Amino acid sequence: MTDELTYQKRLESLQRAISACPGDRPRIAKRTTSNLFRYQGRQPAAGSRISLRGFNHVLGLCCESRTLDVEGLTTYEQIVDATLPQGFLPTVTPELKHITIGGATVGIGIESSGHRHGFVHDGLVEADVVLPDGRVVTCTAGNAHADLFHALPNSYGTLGYILRARIRLIPAQPFVRVRHARYQDVTGYLDAMKEAVDARVSDFIEGLFYGSDVLYLTRADFADKASHVEDIYGTIYYKTAGRIGDFFLPTKQYIFRYDPDWFWNVPDSPAYNLFRRLAPRALRSSGFYNRYSAWKKGILKALDVERNKKMEPLIQDWQVPWEQAENLIDFALEHVDLGGNPWVALPIVPQGSPTLYPVETGRLYFNLGCYCLTAKPRQDREFHYTRIMDEACLRLGGLKMLYSSTFMDRQSFDRCYNGTAYARLKQRYDPEGAVPGLFEKVVEGV
Repeated sequence: MTDELTYQKRLESLQRAISACPGDRPRIAKRTTSNLFRYQGRQPAAGSRISLRGFNHVLGLCCESRTLDVEGLTTYEQIVDATLPQGFLPTVTPELKHITIGGATVGIGIESSGHRHGFVHDGLVEADVVLPDGRVVTCTAGNAHADLFHALPNSYGTLGYILRARIRLIPAQPFVRVRHARYQDVTGYLDAMKEAVDARVSDFIEGLFYGSDVLYLTRADFADKASHVEDIYGTIYYKTAGRIGDFFLPTKQYIFRYDPDWFWNVPDSPAYNLFRRLAPRALRSSGFYNRYSAWKKGILKALDVERNKKMEPLIQDWQVPWEQAENLIDFALEHVDLGGNPWVALPIVPQGSPTLYPVETGRLYFNLGCYCLTAKPRQDREFHYTRIMDEACLRLGGLKMLYSSTFMDRQSFDRCYNGTAYARLKQRYDPEGAVPGLFEKVVEGV
């Protein structure tokens, strides 16, 4: 039985399960590691649970067209394991192994190839989407459901879930050569980053910085051979930024370089360093870290123990037009204290302009990311840093990603994310309101 036939059988089984819930509000159960971060938690969802857990297969790779057919809950680790031995990778591969292709498409997925290939969704060719009422439609950029195709990015499942995607691939080689360079002023740093983008030579560009005089620019390139290969399981990747000279990583390790330590959330301490040396690789992953953190949080809640009362999460990404990059960096360094953790910087050139994430095609944007706990700057205002960074980003003409907590009012939200167009799409694809709207999901936590 071919992969396509088994996909069709899973599809028919899903539709039967949905149709068996007349008059109910079926909710999707995905059974994958969540990479959504809602600081306040989420309200429990009502309705029958319909499982998509079986839609996690790689269906087929076409070398001639450089495309991959893959089911929506397939993780990027599965995708890389299927494509890299054939000499390919997705155009943009998020750096955490357990992110799914469907999640990264209906969210806003980014990575260090974004200066060449834009966002994850820019690599989408076609998608089968299960709508809230159980119908399944195929959408492309030019068919009868083109409006849904262009609205999938930033919809977060509120218009439907991706069951199958066809994505573009790029040629890849077995190794990646990594080069870090340090800069001691923000202007020079951004000039160097833009020069690297304009040169169109580097396969990957990103930055880490700690202050206005400690800024690292990383340029990385595919390589067929390597003189000396490093191992991210034997070191902490982000700490290599201060290293002088080139070094090589296996391509899969470069792609998932932040996964073993979930960026910098696994502490650099004797106990955790012992864990790094001795733990099986299956436990050195963001998926395990997320599950462990959720388990620990649940235990402490059950015991009515408050922990980290003086800390709060700052797990966010913001994008501004390139000409506002220095202003955003200056604001962040002046008003936010990361306690010694770095900021992440990425240049991105969108290849399209999604309906619900209205960036300009071909324009250079600057992405600023932060993924850690911070000391609370104010006890009288929850999530102060998130709020002021959101305000600064919007004031500079940018957009923030919605995978993490957002504190916007509906008017501002609709203005930023094309609420008028979203209302028309919601009426067409979910006229009964079977699932919450975008604002309700990402702001109100429904």
